[in-house]
Amino acid sequence: MGSAMARRGRRRFFCLLGWWTGVMIGAIFLVGVSLAQQMRTWTDVSGKYKVQAKFVQMSDGKVVLECADGKRVSVPLDKLCEADRKYVADLEAEANPFQEVTPARPKGRQTMPAPEEAEGQQPEAPGEPKTVSPRWAQAQQLLPTASQEPWKLSITPPETSAGGRNRALPLPPKTDFFERIQGIVVNPACQRAVIGYMLEKPGPHSEGRTRLVLCDLAVGKVLGSANAPEKMAPLALDDTGTKVVMRREEFGFGKQDQLEIWSLKGSAIQRLLRWIPHDDVQGPERDVKWAAFAGPDKLLTLGGGKLTVWNAATAQPLYWVKSQGGCIPALSPDRKYVAFATDKEVGILDLEAGNVAAFQAVEAPQLPFPVFAFTPNGSRLVCAAFDRIYVWETATGNLAGQMLLAGMNLHVGSNLVCPAENYALVGKTLLVDLVTQAKVWTYQGHEAVTSLGNVCWFVVATHDAGALVAATLPHPTAKQRMQQAMAAPDFFIFKPGVTVRINVSGLTDPAEREKVAAVLREKLIANGCHVGENGTVELVATTEAGKQREVGYHVFGQIGTRIYNVQEYLCRLKLVWQGQTAWEVTGSNVPGFIQLKEGETIQDVLRRSERPNYAWFAHVELPKMVQKPSAKGGTLGASQVTITGIQ
Repeated sequence: MGSAMARRGRRRFFCLLGWWTGVMIGAIFLVGVSLAQQMRTWTDVSGKYKVQAKFVQMSDGKVVLECADGKRVSVPLDKLCEADRKYVADLEAEANPFQEVTPARPKGRQTMPAPEEAEGQQPEAPGEPKTVSPRWAQAQQLLPTASQEPWKLSITPPETSAGGRNRALPLPPKTDFFERIQGIVVNPACQRAVIGYMLEKPGPHSEGRTRLVLCDLAVGKVLGSANAPEKMAPLALDDTGTKVVMRREEFGFGKQDQLEIWSLKGSAIQRLLRWIPHDDVQGPERDVKWAAFAGPDKLLTLGGGKLTVWNAATAQPLYWVKSQGGCIPALSPDRKYVAFATDKEVGILDLEAGNVAAFQAVEAPQLPFPVFAFTPNGSRLVCAAFDRIYVWETATGNLAGQMLLAGMNLHVGSNLVCPAENYALVGKTLLVDLVTQAKVWTYQGHEAVTSLGNVCWFVVATHDAGALVAATLPHPTAKQRMQQAMAAPDFFIFKPGVTVRINVSGLTDPAEREKVAAVLREKLIANGCHVGENGTVELVATTEAGKQREVGYHVFGQIGTRIYNVQEYLCRLKLVWQGQTAWEVTGSNVPGFIQLKEGETIQDVLRRSERPNYAWFAHVELPKMVQKPSAKGGTLGASQVTITGIQ
């Protein structure tokens, strides 16, 4: 019995030893494999370009690497840094002789191949683009001059644009919680759109990733989705619908300065050209604000204080005109003209003639951060500048209207879309009537919006689903509500002919009340209103002490910003109808810009200004028309844009 137990023990020992030996052999084998399969940072010989990937194989002097999303990159061995070349040599020396011939399909979320892409076909490696240096000495500068005569332009209305079906086009969902939409750009020639996404997870060592989704708007179809290990945003799509101008997208001034042209085909990205348009300047002037294609070989950009026309094939500037740095230009529907602005003028660049066809002063102190858009047929040019909208007739340059957006808590940014001849969508959300100046509707729920002809395209995205929603604005519900409201005699409570009562009792200094009342009376009469105690609308002027504020000022020519403690005083002006505020604007005594006199300090100016700024009432502009207050935040209603449409 003991002998039997001993034999069973020996068998158990040998079985365990065999199992452990197998584990050790397997472990040794797995360790060798893991060295080749582990993710690491690969660097080129210059040290400038890096990629997170794992080694796959050596083939014809090239190293094949696989990124985290399954994309494969091929790079010549001699283009890698010395440490990476040694790493590859060590792997090759211990390589498994049984190499896999057909690469395994990457796990996880798959990209969407184009219909014409063969099943199982591997996307091309992104590679490095050709770097180009712009030759500005060869580019012509155009010098516009203001004319006493109004401009004369003839814009050809385009044919009906794609998207008339007004249905949602399903999009691939977001790949990660931290992925966000960087924008959408369209091209009317090819009737296509490209949507840009960027993934950047929190953390000091997080590397960004860009995803592009290409859509055919004419047939309502997603053509493909492609990824690249870069932090980039799309600015323009070419006439073939296959090449995209991408901009470096880093945080901070001067870090949106680099452009690249990418070629898209299904799930493959080929990076063709790279250049920094304004490498000769520093800070925010380096940044490229806007770009658009105006034909198969003509690219437009705004940056460095220049509106520039480029040869798209060579990335070389042809000619340029000086423009305001914060301006967002607009291309006319027939792509013959570009609208732009300087500090106090608006101009029209003729792309066919290569000259400035129109240039005239704007009846305003300045145009802060102007954003332009043409209406679908080109009959009007619209400009949103901070808190107001200007509308010009494009045929003559005559100012057709001007309205204030004060009190709407609206950030215009670079978002201005004209979905119809009489309407503008401002700041992605607010639809206004350009003729009546009515604030019609608020749209929410989308992350980006653009227009193609008379169709708006909203990008709606969640982690589970996404859609490109086509709609004509105002949508039926908003149009019906607008018709009902316009029929009411009290829809506009402030307009020419209305009697207004002035109330200045809220001004702190009694000696200033009559002065301010006289100024406001002149403004009302100039607007065509009457002034009297029996007014149906009350214009209320008040002042009040605010909080102690810390304000920073930077002195030109010096480094750093100095902080000062300032007592703030607020001035308010509002229109009140039946106890409700219909319009309101606020001013402050804290100067945004200080010009010092001889022997004067910033502290001297701030101490002198620590009182209500009663001169502000003389400079504030009253609206032409104000509609009746609404419970919908100043508009007639609000809607949510969802993946199924406007709700």
